[in-house]
Amino acid sequence: MKKFLLVFIANFLLTTTAVAADRCYSPAELEAENTLRLHSELMVITVTCRQGSEGENLVPAYTGFTKDNIGVLHEAEQTMIRYYKKNYGGDGIPYLDSLRTRLANEFGQKAANVSAPVFCSLYRNKVLNFYDADPTQLHDEVKHMCVAEKSYGHLCGDGTRIAKHGQ
Repeated sequence: MKKFLLVFIANFLLTTTAVAADRCYSPAELEAENTLRLHSELMVITVTCRQGSEGENLVPAYTGFTKDNIGVLHEAEQTMIRYYKKNYGGDGIPYLDSLRTRLANEFGQKAANVSAPVFCSLYRNKVLNFYDADPTQLHDEVKHMCVAEKSYGHLCGDGTRIAKHGQ
């Protein structure tokens, strides 16, 4: 009986480890999450601050950024939907919605922690900067975020755990 129990536990641990390993991010998935993170940050800045440091209306800058980068944003969403479908089943959209909400709430918490005036003094011009950014600048920022930001996933093979979305 002890031998059976040990074999059962060993098989369970191996199976659980294999499933967890499948839930890691590819480099494209990590970039996709951080592309959506950047978009969410710009949205939170726009809603919170409304104006740039010289009185510029941030709404047209944010909507312009979104329009100019709709292909990149759509591909990021599709990448994450495929990831969620593969790892959690279903169509993946509820998990994408949950990710978008978590990203916005995470950045919005920064404003709540320091006050809107302080937050805006630190971040308001980021919307304007990325409205004028070329694809290389956008790509460079996303790459930087992949290293600097705490992701909800991890790259495959790095040995850390992945957070569960929507649960």
